[in-house]
Amino acid sequence: MFTGLLNVATIAAEHNNLGQDITAPNSTRNIKKLCKKACRKGAEIIRRGGSALDAVKAAVIVLENDPLTNAGFGSNLTTEAFVEGDASIMDGKTLTFGGCGAIKKLKNPITLAHDLCIKQSETLPLGLVPPSLLVGVGGLQHARKAGLKVVSNKRLVSEKATRQFSKYKLMLDMHEKNETLLDTVGAICIDDTGHVASACSSGRVGQAALYGSGTWADSFENNVESSVAVSTTGCGEHLVQTQLAKEIADNLKNSTCPTTDLHNIMTEKFLKSRYLRNVKQKMGGALVLHINLDGEVSLLWGHSTESMGVGYMKVSDDKPKSMISILPKCVQAGQAVNVGGAYFCNTHAQNK
Repeated sequence: MFTGLLNVATIAAEHNNLGQDITAPNSTRNIKKLCKKACRKGAEIIRRGGSALDAVKAAVIVLENDPLTNAGFGSNLTTEAFVEGDASIMDGKTLTFGGCGAIKKLKNPITLAHDLCIKQSETLPLGLVPPSLLVGVGGLQHARKAGLKVVSNKRLVSEKATRQFSKYKLMLDMHEKNETLLDTVGAICIDDTGHVASACSSGRVGQAALYGSGTWADSFENNVESSVAVSTTGCGEHLVQTQLAKEIADNLKNSTCPTTDLHNIMTEKFLKSRYLRNVKQKMGGALVLHINLDGEVSLLWGHSTESMGVGYMKVSDDKPKSMISILPKCVQAGQAVNVGGAYFCNTHAQNK
């Protein structure tokens, strides 16, 4: 997702349909509606003068709060019937990062990631270094001290998650294959200062919490070089092993044709990655924002999963746009990449 005042703004929920058909009419309608809701929330933050970092956090909270996604409320349950959240966020302006993993009882994992990110610039006594990643009990303790909303596990479990848990727990007990949702939600944004941010959240241990894997944002020197923000989704193990978010951002930094280059990167650095050489189906997707010095903004998405839900919005728009990107039927999921995008003029860059 990505949002920006007088610039292009977009927010997206990224979905992979492994275990559910998000191309079904009802599912498609609900996903597009949720994407638009997240867009409006992010755009609202930017319109009030908020930063890209604030906007992506707000948008992801909307996505975490909806049981349609595998993030926050309604996430897939662990074998012990708990919701455990992962999330990360990165500020392109400062290049600071915050992430959390396997966090129980936290209403919105992205709020903890955000808290860790903004506290990176604080000075601690005795030469201690502020943590950029917290997991488990330590993460929950930090969240409580920071005043973040903590709830009982019961309040994080949806009816759908309970049904899925019962179904797949039985299958697991019978030693059958356990296929669950890989949905991750994410957001990318550019604000009225021309800086970008990225965030993602998931209800399973994977790339969402890890540096360089789930999120990447760099607008540190946006007056002399292009800015890039990336949020990934898919099979966490595949995304961690390839550090896909950072890989895409680094390779697109000086790109003159981001659409072509994103397809090439997803193909060469992901599908053909030597780190995944023994994997038959490489499941991954990315939402990308690229802003060059001429003020040209490319909002792109690419995925090897069967489908991916995307929403985007300029703050000057009355309504957000949303769609479902679908891999061609003649192509097998995990073995080819579908790339799409939208293009805008960034008024901040023009007026600098």
